Order: sequence, then structure tokens, then C-alpha cells
Amino acid sequence: MTRQTHWRPNVRNFSLNFIADLKPRPITRDIDWGVPVPLPGWIDRPDKRLYVWFDAVIGYFSASVEWATMVGQPEAWRDWWQDPASRHFYFMGADNIVFHTTIWPSMLLGYGNSGAVAGGRGEPLQLPSNVVSTAILTMSGSRQSTSRGHGIYVNDFLSRYDPDPLRFYLVLNGPETADADFTWEDFVRRNNDDLVATWGNLANRTLVNAYRRFGAVPPPGTPTAQDRAVLTAVEGGFATVGEHLEGARFRAALTEALRLAALVNGYLTTSEPWKLHETARDRAGTILNVALRCVDDLKVMLTPFLPFSSQKLHEYLGYDGVIAPQPEFRTRREPDGSTHDVLTGDYGVAPAWAPTALPAGRKLREPHPLFKKLDPSVVDQEVERMEERGAK
Repeated sequence: MTRQTHWRPNVRNFSLNFIADLKPRPITRDIDWGVPVPLPGWIDRPDKRLYVWFDAVIGYFSASVEWATMVGQPEAWRDWWQDPASRHFYFMGADNIVFHTTIWPSMLLGYGNSGAVAGGRGEPLQLPSNVVSTAILTMSGSRQSTSRGHGIYVNDFLSRYDPDPLRFYLVLNGPETADADFTWEDFVRRNNDDLVATWGNLANRTLVNAYRRFGAVPPPGTPTAQDRAVLTAVEGGFATVGEHLEGARFRAALTEALRLAALVNGYLTTSEPWKLHETARDRAGTILNVALRCVDDLKVMLTPFLPFSSQKLHEYLGYDGVIAPQPEFRTRREPDGSTHDVLTGDYGVAPAWAPTALPAGRKLREPHPLFKKLDPSVVDQEVERMEERGAK
């Protein structure tokens, strides 16, 4: 762990403090519910169960074994767990850090004589590459509490708002490495000033102008130095944004993508293609071609943060299919006829992390605004709802 200098400081410091005073820890509890202890003389005992955080982390491994069986490649799990080139990232809240930095690595190190028990050749199981844990998110200055009705309930939130604005806000203002505070005032401000006014505005005015004037991606004419500069800057974002993502610096990645979106907004404001359609149509088409290519590239960079609106934009740009497949429940039938649901998906169809080279002539679909501007009255309404929950 002392070598894991790339881990977030809150994770590394918490873990080092924990192992500095490490003590024996039981993996069972004296309770009558949970997973029985799978040992002779213990499995039938009604008062002894495995501790949940010893049992739960095994699910990472067992789920991959089940997945390999489901896709008809029963040994494929070894590519994930026994290949030294594989990298393992774990995402969680602050209260689960030690289970993933201390207990689970200990289990991986002690697993079945380095995998030989499971038919391997003694290859060790790979340890966590990064444990990406947040700090604490407070609500208007105090801890969130279900009993007091003080907090955000996701299903309740989604009954009034779209998911992407919440994802956007929590990345920009969330507790990435230190505690952070959620306020409705700040949520509305970030939604309106950053998401709608920067990225939403760029995508919408680019698509609307191109769709109404050309109906398709216009062909590029001879590019100017300004055209080349903005394209080069945005295409360079795949390296900078990607490097931040690889290092689990999500706020920095999103901030960089927004900076590039603001750059393209400035390019459009300066170039004003909407004033050139009658007098210099070819030049207007070139400007919109550049802007559309930038929007298409930024769409890919922003998909990890804004998957649902990026899918809409993907379709407006004339693409078919899904840009970011979402997890889904599928039913698995066991040899004995029993069934259970597993959370899985088709993840091999994601776009390449590279400039998209949007082709000229591609038909565009009629665009609509990706995001909604929120009225300031939302703040008082949400505070009142929270107070009503707390009074019940």
C-alpha cells in the first residue's frame, strides 16, 4: 500500500491509519440471518453467520466467474483476474474503504494457493489497482439522515428531474477527495450556468443551425487557422480528459471537457455562421462542419458523465445504435432449473476514445434542447419538501 501513491489521499491515509493498529477480526457474527458458515459442524448452526463484508466482496470474483459461464467461455474470468496487465478499480463511499484496501486484498492473496485450487497454474489473483472512494456528502451543512428526512432520495429526485444534471453536479461539486455540501441553490446554479449555458447551449445552437440550414453535416471548405486551432484543441481533449479519467480525477476531467465546450462556444460566437448563410454559404458550412465535429468529439468525452443526454445527441447527429450500453437485469437459469436475475450488459460496443471524424453529408435528425433551465423557485420548493419529510 505504501507504493500506491496514485490513490486518493483520503483512501490512502485512512487505510494506512487502519493497518498501523491492525487487530484480528472475526469473519462471523452471532446472528440468525445471512450466509451460513460453509464448514462441517457450522453450516447448520442457527446462530452463526458470515460477516457481510467478508462475504460481499467475494461477489466481485464470483460474478465474473458466472459471467464467463453465461457467455460460454468458462475460463474467461482468468483474463480479468490472473492477467498482470488487467487493472481493477473499485468505487464506493468512505465507510467501505478498509474492506477494499485491507480485507479484500488479504483474501485475494490467500485464495486457493494462488488459484491452483480452481484449476489454474498458480497465477496470483490481481490486487486492486485503485480504490476510488469519495468522502462525505452533507446536505445544506449537516449529515444526511433518513430518519429525519434530511437528504436526497434518488427515486424522488428522478420523479421531477433528469438523471444527467444530478450526475453532472455530483462530479463537479461532490466529495471526490474531501467532504462536500449539497445545496439546492448550488444545484440550480450549476445546472443553469454550467450545464445548460455552456454544453447544452453549444450542442443546441450548433445542431439547430446545421439542421435548419443544411439538413446534414455540411461539407468543409478550406479551413482557416482559427478552424484548425479549435479542432486541434478539442481533439487533444481525448488525451487530457482521458488521462484524468484514468487517474480517477473525475472533476478535473469534466472541468476540462467544459473548458473545451466553452472554447467552441467562443469560436461560434466570433464566427457567427448564422449571419453568413445568405452571403457566404460555403463559409457558413465550413464553420458548422467544424462545430459539429467538435460537438461530436465532446459528446464522446462527456458520455461517462452524461450518458442519457449523450445518447440523444448521438441520435441527433445521425447515428444509430447505443453510444453507452447501460446495465440491465437478465435471468440466468441454472442446471438444476432454478433461476435468478443478474445485473449485466453488452459493453463491447462503446465508441473508440478518439476523434470521431464525423462524415460530411450525414443526415441530421431534428434536435431538441438536451437540458432544462431550472427556475429559482425550485430551491424553496425542495427545501419545503425536505422539511415536510422531516416533520412526519
